[in-house]
Amino acid sequence: MKKLLPLILICITRLFGQQLNVGDTLPLGFGLPWCGNSPEENPFVIDSFYLDSYNGNINESGQHYVIWINLFTSWCPYCQTEAPYTEGYLQEYIDDGLAVVGIGWDWGLPEDCKGWAEYYELTYPILDDAIDGTGFEMLGAGGVPHNVVLNHDMEIVYSMAGFPDE
Repeated sequence: MKKLLPLILICITRLFGQQLNVGDTLPLGFGLPWCGNSPEENPFVIDSFYLDSYNGNINESGQHYVIWINLFTSWCPYCQTEAPYTEGYLQEYIDDGLAVVGIGWDWGLPEDCKGWAEYYELTYPILDDAIDGTGFEMLGAGGVPHNVVLNHDMEIVYSMAGFPDE
């Protein structure tokens, strides 16, 4: 049943055309297939990553998580520019509770998912939205890159398309 819940949520989201905005809460059970930086050496890890793992939790430093979701495509030059910055901010603020999750699609132009994570030396989970674009439709739909920030209660506190030049 746990694996069916995300599928059910995806169907409901598609049926009602739900796009989440600032102030909305991410539905329970939202997850996508894990395609980059997955702990493949652990046979007990499921093949999808669920954002519920951050819901209300605190990190090793005792801080609540703040979740930065980075939506991107592999061919987007702004997404390519943004990837190293995203990793840099993660490393700078990880002890303060920052968690980053990448959601990508349109792979192979030039990198596939694992290649993207390796090329940009990313350490955060990369999820595959290529099957049906559910993550992008629910969280972005305004262009790439698109960045969304969730607080520890899974409420969207920031949502913006584009990459600033500064």
